[in-house]
Amino acid sequence: MSKIKIIYGHDTLCGWCFGFTPTLDAFVKSHPDVEIDIVPGGLVKGDRVGSYADMADYIAEAETKMTRVTGRAIGQPFRDMLQRENAPLSISAPPSHAILQMKDRAPDRALEFAHVLQDEHFLNGKDLNVAATYDEICEAHDFPKLDTYAIVVATEETPVVAESYAFSSSFGIQSYPTILILSEEDTLLGQINSEYEPEAFRVRFEQIIEAATGDKAHAI
Repeated sequence: MSKIKIIYGHDTLCGWCFGFTPTLDAFVKSHPDVEIDIVPGGLVKGDRVGSYADMADYIAEAETKMTRVTGRAIGQPFRDMLQRENAPLSISAPPSHAILQMKDRAPDRALEFAHVLQDEHFLNGKDLNVAATYDEICEAHDFPKLDTYAIVVATEETPVVAESYAFSSSFGIQSYPTILILSEEDTLLGQINSEYEPEAFRVRFEQIIEAATGDKAHAI
């Protein structure tokens, strides 16, 4: 059968994407032949942008459900960050810009980078609006060095970010994580939303491939 591709509608500030990481990592290991294109979609933009301190109550409530469903818990350093008077700005553009840079410089490691970046944020409370966060991550994990100035000044109007957000929107992606399964010819075969159990996700993927192509070659 032709090569299958996945578009991963993602946002670094999305706790549900953080919860989805182990499921997608397991899928990548069992399906190394499936190309995954991580596409930042812009969850926190426009009038949603604001201090993390103003979102503390909402995040605490959402975290309880996210942890129950996905099995992943946010780290105490992140919770502590929310309580600071000088809590960082919650805005998707800087980490989106960083991921898009990594897609350009090391496309085969872009998903890995996105997952490390998200873990550093949600587990260790790293501020995604300062250059040092990206420099430290790239050095610690041997990623290519990024243009951190471009990252920290990025907004949703920054061309590369705006293009990614528009690309995500063109597929109708409105929530995160969203998985779109495409043929090699970019025909949409199916979509997976809100599936956080690795085996259930794998089964759903196989069902979509079989229904679309009649091919069981990927089944394990």
